[in-house]
Amino acid sequence: MPVKALEENRRIANIFLARKRRNKLSFTHILAWAVVKAAEKYGNMKNSYGVQNGAPVKIERGGVNLGLAVDTTRKDGSRILLVPSIKNVERLTFDQFADAYDDVIKRARTNKLTPEELSGANITLTNPGGIGTVMSVPRLMEGQGTIVAAGAIEYPAEFQAMMPDVLSTLAISKVVTITSTYDHRVIQGVSVS
Repeated sequence: MPVKALEENRRIANIFLARKRRNKLSFTHILAWAVVKAAEKYGNMKNSYGVQNGAPVKIERGGVNLGLAVDTTRKDGSRILLVPSIKNVERLTFDQFADAYDDVIKRARTNKLTPEELSGANITLTNPGGIGTVMSVPRLMEGQGTIVAAGAIEYPAEFQAMMPDVLSTLAISKVVTITSTYDHRVIQGVSVS
């Protein structure tokens, strides 16, 4: 999808936030908030499939517990992907969400998360675009209904070597590929009791 409007709105928001001496917003802040709003509107995204007493069931979740995939480095230099979650994120204002997001990412990178924060996500955002991946198919974890992946924000490959003024003249925008993996048994309403 084109990101021109996303870029411009982020730029304007960051000018405003700089005046208030607040942290800047990343593209991932905004994409994460969009995932929260989508999960509010389409509640099945946060539900999951399970089996109870040998029968399939839809496990309905009350709130949106947004998991944020964070690539971290351990003390020994090895890397691990942690997925802390912000519980009941739909109850937060955008400012509260941005603060909670920054806090959980900071604590993930400094090994200060609690076990509770590392569990309970029912919808997750992962951002492999941060390491240059254009598109991926994220793996759905048990207990979740949806995981969304954001690819790198870049000009389409066929336009990457063009000069900026030519891109502007042709109205070529940067794009991002958003993919998701979801449990069709829950999302598309396949019959479960």
